[in-house]
Amino acid sequence: MDWNVKSNVMKERGISNWCLFGLCAAVAIMLASCDREKPSGAKAPPPRIVIGYQTAWATAGQLMETLVHTSIPKLYGSSATFRTFLFGPDMNEAAVGGNIDGTTTGVVPTVNLMAVSDDWVGVCRLIDFPCTMVARTGTGITNFAGLKGRKVGVPFGSGAHPYIVQRLRENNLPIGTGPDSVDLVNVSPAESATALQQGSVDAIATWEPNATIVERKGFGKPFDDKRYIGLLTVRKSLVEQHPDEVVALIKSMMEANFYVAQHREQTDEWFAKRSNFDRELLKKIRVIEPNLKATRIEEVSVQITTEDMKLCQEVADQMFASGLIKRQVKIADHVNVALERRASEELLKAGAKAASVLVSETK
Repeated sequence: MDWNVKSNVMKERGISNWCLFGLCAAVAIMLASCDREKPSGAKAPPPRIVIGYQTAWATAGQLMETLVHTSIPKLYGSSATFRTFLFGPDMNEAAVGGNIDGTTTGVVPTVNLMAVSDDWVGVCRLIDFPCTMVARTGTGITNFAGLKGRKVGVPFGSGAHPYIVQRLRENNLPIGTGPDSVDLVNVSPAESATALQQGSVDAIATWEPNATIVERKGFGKPFDDKRYIGLLTVRKSLVEQHPDEVVALIKSMMEANFYVAQHREQTDEWFAKRSNFDRELLKKIRVIEPNLKATRIEEVSVQITTEDMKLCQEVADQMFASGLIKRQVKIADHVNVALERRASEELLKAGAKAASVLVSETK
C-alpha cells in the first residue's frame, strides 16, 4: 500500500496525519511525566518478617504475647508479624520450609536448626529458663541414681533432651533398657502430666510451666534443674539485606521485656488465655529471667554474652556427640552480636517508649 492509499484510508477513518502525530506526542509526554513522578529515593516496602513463637513456653510466651497485643513493634518501626506454634521442632520445620523468617526457641531447637541450614543467625538472647527433672509421686526417686532401671519421658528434640542425656552421663547411667540403664521415652510437652499421672513414665525432663503444673497437681516433685537460654534467630538474608529491620525487632523485644516486668498480671493473662494454662498456677512457676526484675529500661539486656556462647557451644557439642544432630555446629559462626549492640545503644540513647504503648485485647 503506497502513501496515497494509506492517507486515504486514514481519512476515511477520520484520522489525519497531524492527529496521528499529535497522539504519538501526547503518549510520549505522558510516559515521560510518569517517569518524573516516581521519586528517585522511593523507599522499598519492608520485607516479610514472620516470627514464630511457642504458646506453651513460659516466660517467653508472656514476652511474645506482649509483642502481639501491643503497639510496641510499630513504635520501633518493625514490620514483624507473629505466628504461634506448640513446640520448637514444629517451628523449625516451618522455618526450613520457608514459612517463617525467625524463631524464638531454646538453645536445643536453635542448634537443631543451625545444624540443618547455614541460613540462620542468632541475633539476641530471648530468655533464661530452667530445664527441670520431675520424679513421679510414689516412686521414691530423689536423685539421678534413682532413675536406674526406670523410664524417663522427654520431648525428643527439645531443650530437655540433651539436658537429661548430659545428666545421665555425669552420673554414669547408660541410656537403654534393662535394670542398670535409663529408658528414655519420647513424650510431648502436652502429654507429660498425663504420662506421670498414669505411671507410663517414672520421671520427666521438662521446663516451665510444665514442671510447676505437675508438681501442683501432685503428680511429681522436681529434684534437679539447669539454666538454659533461648535465642531470637532470623534468616541470614535479613541480617545482610535488612539490618535496620532486625535492629527494630530487637528494640521491640527489649521494650516488650520492660513491659512484661511492669505488667505481669496482664501479660500472664494473655499467656494463660493463649496456652489454656491455669492462671493461678502461673503465679508459682520458677522464673529465672533477670529482665523480669527490671524497674528501668536501662536494666533490660538481651545480649548474648560470652557465658551464653559457651553454654550454647557446650550444648551443641553434646548434641553432636550424642547423635542428636548430624553435623557439628560452631555457634560463633551462627551468631551476630553487632545488631543487638546497636539496638541497645540506640534505645538507651532515645529512651523507652513505655508511655506511648497502646494495647489491643482482641488479638
